Amino acid sequence: MRRRVTGRGKNVAAVIAMCAAFIATQASWCDAQAATVTLSPGANIQSAIYSNPPRTAFVLRPGVYRMQSLRPFSGDSFTGQSGAVLNGSQVLTNWVKSGSYWTSAGAPALNTPYGDPSLFCMDPTTGCVYPQDLYLNNAPLVHKLSLPISSGQWFFDYNNDIVYVADNPTGQTVELGVTPFAFYGPYNNVTVQNLIVEKYATRLINGAITTSGSNWTIKSNEVRLNHATGIKPANGNDNYEQILSNNVHDNGQAGLSVGGGTGDLVQYNTISRNNYLNLADGFESGGGKIAATTNAQVLDNTYVNNNGNGLWGDCGATGTVFSGNTISGSRLAGIRYEISHNATISNNTLTNNDQYQGRGTCNQAVEIFLAGTDHTNVSGNTITSNCAGILMTQDSRNPVIYNSVTNNTTTYPGSVGLPNRIGGMDSQIPMTVFDPNSHNFFDYNTYHFNSPLTLKQWTWNSRGNLSFSWLGWQAAGEDVNGTAD
Repeated sequence: MRRRVTGRGKNVAAVIAMCAAFIATQASWCDAQAATVTLSPGANIQSAIYSNPPRTAFVLRPGVYRMQSLRPFSGDSFTGQSGAVLNGSQVLTNWVKSGSYWTSAGAPALNTPYGDPSLFCMDPTTGCVYPQDLYLNNAPLVHKLSLPISSGQWFFDYNNDIVYVADNPTGQTVELGVTPFAFYGPYNNVTVQNLIVEKYATRLINGAITTSGSNWTIKSNEVRLNHATGIKPANGNDNYEQILSNNVHDNGQAGLSVGGGTGDLVQYNTISRNNYLNLADGFESGGGKIAATTNAQVLDNTYVNNNGNGLWGDCGATGTVFSGNTISGSRLAGIRYEISHNATISNNTLTNNDQYQGRGTCNQAVEIFLAGTDHTNVSGNTITSNCAGILMTQDSRNPVIYNSVTNNTTTYPGSVGLPNRIGGMDSQIPMTVFDPNSHNFFDYNTYHFNSPLTLKQWTWNSRGNLSFSWLGWQAAGEDVNGTAD
């Protein structure tokens, strides 16, 4: 017998039906509103984001969108038509001649430094730790912390909000970075494509395009002249990001970095001439760092003339794949994989790293550097270098075990010993890198060297104080199936 729905039961049934209808209506409203919105220069893009539901496609017409900082909703996309520029700077025009300088008053001052310039700037008289840069005709000037200044330099009197330049700004375009981010925020499934992103006053360690959401796609953008890093998904929540086919160049700290996520893909990008601030060695500068990630893939990118390491894995990165990349002219290592685990470093082409822009001066770095790293395979790489090859080292931070260096080809045209030896060094007591139970080895590698039988190009079984010729290297048990000519 069926139970009759009466009284209170009827009311409950009616409410359930109404709720279902409301949910269906809301879903269809969201679908209907997820449309394309086309914007022109002068539009307030963030207001347009707030005025539209998630999953809106924003199209930016050509022109400059100045001092805009965007926090998208999930599913939003931003596509620039050719010539669409997000510019984080303010144009300075109210110049007054003051003695031997020109001054501009009233500009917004971001006067909180990241830290002590003596710790972070190669030249401690510069303001690399302050987030603002001044650009003269699209070239960043050197930020000096005090007067006097000369051509190519600028000074910000933060107490009185006055900018000083030595170059005559008359008839020139002078811009001051004032906006911290182009894109940021915790939402997911955002696409940023075909835009120029430039001149953002991004604090060190951050990116002009920075995210803490997952599944962002950042592709086919030109990201340039930003104070810190150009593109940097970070904060540990940047899972499954796709960073594809971007041109990331001439940024103050680094080009393209990823931190803390899972499953990120970095592919087909060009990363060049980053670290114009001349930050101190080791301070997150150069091509970019892949830090504390899980299963990141860095494939088929081109790194050229970066002022620091070319490609850097660090801080417990696990399962990283660096493959198919072309890396040249880095001031420090071409590839550095540090206190990290389970990497595959394969089929990369490295040329004259450890010498900024290929100028020939060796900086005591290496082409491929395993520093405190375990369970990593380095294979199939092609190295042409005036300075170095492949080196693994042990210190107190992480056991160096199960690293293999196989089937790589290194060509060195010099007629004297390599400035930076190939092989391994161990600063610990007792030394463990060379213990057979650590399973670290070189084999099946090919070396094209002048006089390999006499020149001592390799080091093993020591803190770096022992050097071996080819025969001594093989006698030490390394590259027993390798060749040298």
